[in-house]
Formats: sequence, C-alpha cells, structure tokens
Amino acid sequence: MYSPGGSGLLAEGYILLILSFGLIVLRGYVRLYITARNGQGWRWDDTTIVIAWIFYLVEIVILHIKVDFGAGRHVYDIPHADIMTPRIRTCNIFYEINCVIVTLITKISISMYILRIRDDKQLRRLLWTLMALMTMATIATIGVLGSTCIPMRKLWEPNIPGKCLDLKTIYNVAYVQSAFTIVIDLGLSLVPVYILWDIKIARPKKIFICTLTSLGLIATVSNAIWNAFTETLASRDFTYNQIAVTVAATLEMGAGIIAACIPTCVGILRINRLKTQHSTGHLHSSRVRLHGSRSIGVSTPTPLATNKTYDTLKDDDATDMVPLSYVSSKD
Repeated sequence: MYSPGGSGLLAEGYILLILSFGLIVLRGYVRLYITARNGQGWRWDDTTIVIAWIFYLVEIVILHIKVDFGAGRHVYDIPHADIMTPRIRTCNIFYEINCVIVTLITKISISMYILRIRDDKQLRRLLWTLMALMTMATIATIGVLGSTCIPMRKLWEPNIPGKCLDLKTIYNVAYVQSAFTIVIDLGLSLVPVYILWDIKIARPKKIFICTLTSLGLIATVSNAIWNAFTETLASRDFTYNQIAVTVAATLEMGAGIIAACIPTCVGILRINRLKTQHSTGHLHSSRVRLHGSRSIGVSTPTPLATNKTYDTLKDDDATDMVPLSYVSSKD
C-alpha cells in the first residue's frame, strides 16, 4: 500500500500524462487532417513536443519506481530504510535529469511554433539565442547531476569506495538552471504581444491568442515553487519532504506540454462551430425552397445531411481553425 503522499504524487503524474497525451493526439489530428491543406501541416514543433511527451512518460515511470521504494513516507516509516533511502535519492537524481530534458525540449517546441507564426530574422535570432543558452545550461546541469557520485553506483550503494558531491552543491546548480528557465518562460509568453502589436485584428481576439500562448506561465509558477522547496531534498526526512518539490516538478513538465498543445488544438472548436453554421444554413435553405415550391404546387426534396460538411469550407475558414495561423496569414 502506498502512503497518502505517494498516492497523491502518482495520481497527479498519471492525470497530467493522460491529459497531455490526449492533447497531442488531438494536435496530430488538427495538423494532419485540418490545417495541412493550408500549409500548416505536421512540422518540427509537433515532432519535438511528441519527443518531450516520451521523456515525460519516462519521468512518470521513474516517479512510480521511487514511490515504490518509499517516496512520500517519513524515513522512519519506510521498511529497510537504510537500503531504500539511497535508492530513492538515486531516483531523484535521474528524475531531475529527465525533468530538465523535458523542459528544454518543450521550450524548443514552443519556439518553433512561434516561428511558424512569424518567422523574421530578428525574432529567429532572439529565440535561437535563448534556446542555445538554455541548451548549454541544461547540458551543464546534466553533467553535474550525472557526476554526483563517482562511480555512479555509489549513489545506491553508499558503502563502496568513491566520492560524492555535496547535495547542496548539486541543488545550487539546479537553482541556476531553474532560474534561467523562468526567464525563458517569461520571454516566450511575451513574444505573442510583440507579434500581434501591429496586426490589425479585433482586440478580443488578440487577448484570446495572448492568453492561450501565456498558459506556459503555469509551468513558470511551478518552477518557482520547485525552487522554493528544493533544499528539502537535502534534509534528513527528504523522502517525505520532497512531496512539494515533486508535485511542482511534475506539474511544470505536464503543464508545459499541455500549454504547448492548446493553441493548436483550439482549432477543433472552430471547425465544430463551422459545421454547425453550415448545417444550419443547409437546413434553412431547404425550408425556403420547400416553402416556395408549395406555393406553386411543386414538391422539392429536402437535401440529405452529410457528415463531411467541412469538405465544403472555404480556405479562409480552414486557416482560421488555428487562431495564430490565421494571424500569420493576414500579416
């Protein structure tokens, strides 16, 4: 039986994993079957978010393993704590390595999506400079985390000969990487404002688009919470105290993937509205024709309904299914 803390960690992880998977499937449908005919088909931003989700799946597997070892319990409640606590600490190291990888790939995907909307030299240089700096910070973090103990086996077998870095040194490096990620998140959230500044579209639509692309700020808040509680990983009762850190890290990754998919997936709402409008229009025109035919004593059959209403949509309607692509087409 898992402790309440461990059960909560697993519940959060699997809920976000399923939600993000559903949105990725929906994103694929929109890209392959709706927007592809307007030059907005599957591209690298879609591929990279799928890769990020695969690493997120690995992250949930690591989370499940460390909960099996006793994460979420107080140290004194864990059977064979002298064996299990080094294993939990080892899982924490790999969990953090995977976390920075997921975060990096998600940010790269969002940057590619922004360049899909508006690809000018100034914006491209800005985004790729930020991504290059974040990549270097991520590689440095992985290097430090990967060399926590030499040999690495000493992580889960602390009694063998070798050396290990002080935990506070490791988490100080994580602080730097996390702070840099927060700056990147804020920058990516402000980019849509720059893109839409001179675009002539209705203000409500501008606000709607900026709101969608700023959902990544949820991940930013989670990252800040992660920073606030990171030092608990070096405490004596770290197996229990790490709950807040793990919740924040899992939310940061899951929310980042979900936020990256929503602006594309919202296009499905557009097509449903267009289907309803076209269906209503066909029904109205049928009634008009039927009414006119009765006035001269001639019967006119009512057109049959079709499930492929979207095949008759105009190009402008199809482009408008993804709000940001619509803006790009009008630029």
